[in-house]
Amino acid sequence: MDQFTLLEGDCRQTLQTLPEQSVQCCVTSPPYWGLRDYRHGEQIGLETTPEAYVAEMVAVFREVRRVLRDDGVLWLNLGDTIKDKQLQGIPWRVAFALQADGWYLRQDIIWSKPNPMPESVTDRCTKAHEYIFLLTKNDRYFYDAEAVKEKGSGRIPGNKTPTARRGTGIENGPEGHGFFAAQQLPQNDRNRRSVWHIATRPYSGAHFATFPPALITPCILAGTSAKGCCSKCGAPRERVVDDPGQRPRTNNSVGYQYDGNTGHAHHNSRRPNGQQQAEWRAANPIRTTGWQPSCDCEATVVPCVVLDPFNGAGTTGVVSRDHGRRYIGCELNPEYAELSRRRWAGLTPEEPDDEPDEDGVRQGLLFG
Repeated sequence: MDQFTLLEGDCRQTLQTLPEQSVQCCVTSPPYWGLRDYRHGEQIGLETTPEAYVAEMVAVFREVRRVLRDDGVLWLNLGDTIKDKQLQGIPWRVAFALQADGWYLRQDIIWSKPNPMPESVTDRCTKAHEYIFLLTKNDRYFYDAEAVKEKGSGRIPGNKTPTARRGTGIENGPEGHGFFAAQQLPQNDRNRRSVWHIATRPYSGAHFATFPPALITPCILAGTSAKGCCSKCGAPRERVVDDPGQRPRTNNSVGYQYDGNTGHAHHNSRRPNGQQQAEWRAANPIRTTGWQPSCDCEATVVPCVVLDPFNGAGTTGVVSRDHGRRYIGCELNPEYAELSRRRWAGLTPEEPDDEPDEDGVRQGLLFG
């Protein structure tokens, strides 16, 4: 398989040319219902009813599910439509229809836009978010949480008030932290939250409704292995994270005291305070120690594959390239297909990620 593959034509047909279970991750944003006319007879998005649009989405993603590995993931970005003064609920209609068709609906993520498109409405709030749904084929799948961790606050989470937990017989130590706080470590990093604050970023090329690269990046990093996959079966390499050992904690009424000289935590009648835990965390960071195969093929390793059945200007492909992944895109419009090839080859300059939003990102609206 080439590093970059672009299938021109209707994705409902071109997806059928791909082998089963040949893709590790799909990241895509279909045309939103009733919002834009791409001036192509086979386009999706101009169906007469929401129900007809949802049926088309189910058909497309049924084929995506066929080509996705059993441990693969789908990241689906959808915006809503207002028609006749009513919000149509399109994202959730599609999500529930996909769930009914066999997908696991794992999470709804809020894409919060600091620079939303201006609206002249006075009887509701300005829309400043969209949805990203995480869907999978099974209840067990590849997800690299370490690759997308966020920077933490550096503080100890939980209850910090000087009160004892009733019924435990455990009183607070002289440090003044609450019982739950004493069980925790300072948050130098943390699991990624479900609200992503990412500015929109228009592209000056022919396509005017593009993903911001910063929105796609965590989807690809979490959904594919940075160290690739088996060239024979496609199983991803898995991250191996070290066990930092015995952390300072409480065990009933027995506490641990961090020893800065030895790097160990010793039994102590006093509960460790925040400074001691912070010192322990600094001396014992969670680290990736290596990568291991998730199959027994003993074959060579190749980059993972990212699919976008609604390629558009090819931003998913560019982000896949920049992170060492292979890419397959499906594109109906020949002009967008050519733009995608040029962007992949680096022939079309990329705008900086922090470029401000412009009016017209959602131009060509059919409904208001």
